[in-house]
Amino acid sequence: MRYCSFLLLVVFIACHSPEPAPPVDPYLHIQDLEARAILRSAIDHAGGLERWKSIKNLSYTKDFSLLHASGQIERDYRQTHHYQYDPVELSILSIENGDTVITVLSEGRYHRTVNDSLIQAEQAALEQAVNTSVYVVGIPFKLLDPGPGLHYIGTDTLEEFGVVDILEVNYANDPEESGSDIWRYYFDRPDRKVVANWVKTSDHFSLVENLSYTRAGGILFNQDRKSYRVDSLGNKMYLRADYHYDNFRVE
Repeated sequence: MRYCSFLLLVVFIACHSPEPAPPVDPYLHIQDLEARAILRSAIDHAGGLERWKSIKNLSYTKDFSLLHASGQIERDYRQTHHYQYDPVELSILSIENGDTVITVLSEGRYHRTVNDSLIQAEQAALEQAVNTSVYVVGIPFKLLDPGPGLHYIGTDTLEEFGVVDILEVNYANDPEESGSDIWRYYFDRPDRKVVANWVKTSDHFSLVENLSYTRAGGILFNQDRKSYRVDSLGNKMYLRADYHYDNFRVE
C-alpha cells in the first residue's frame, strides 16, 4: 500500500510540475519595435547572436592614422588585439610613432607599459580606452547591450550607400546633458549591414564610413573605415582617421 501511494505521489508531481520557462527573447528590452526588428536582422546577417556569444577568444590587427585638418599625419598606430572571455582577459600591443605601448587586463586590473616601463594611469581611463575598442569591433552585437535607449528615427539617402535606416543611441539619461554622446547607426538594405555611423560628442561631430568587410568564424567584421569630422548638418570638413582591420581569428 505504501508503494502504491508513493507511485501515485510521483505521478501527481510529474503531472503537475511546472513547464520549463520559455527562453527569454534577448531583444525584448528594446521598446521601439522598428529598432528591434532592424537590429535583429542586422545581427542575423552579421553571423547571429548565438555564434557571437559562443566566442571564447578573439584576436585581430588594427592599423590606423590620425590626421590634422591639413591632411598631415598626427599619429600612426599599429595594434594587435587579443581578447579572452570567461575569464575576461585582454592585451593590446600598440606601436605608436615608434613607442611600444602594451595595455593588459588581468584578474580585474588594468596595467599599461610604455617601452617596457610601467606607467601610472587611472583605472577608469584605461578601462574607457579599452571599452571603446571592444565596442567598435563588436557592432552591431554591442547595440543589444541593456542600458542605453535604442530608437528608430527614419531613413536617409547616403551618396555612397543609397537608402539607409537609422537607429539612434543615447549614452546618457538626458540627451541634452553636457558631455553625453549620441550615436546614429546607418543600416543598408536589404542586408542590414552597418555602413556608417554618426557621433555627437561634447565638442565635435564625426561621421565614420565602413568601406569593406571580412568574415571570420562566421562573424562579419569591418575591415576598412574612414572617419570624418563633420559640421552639425553632416557636411564633411576633413578626414580625421583612416582604419584598417585584418588577421581576425575567432575561437
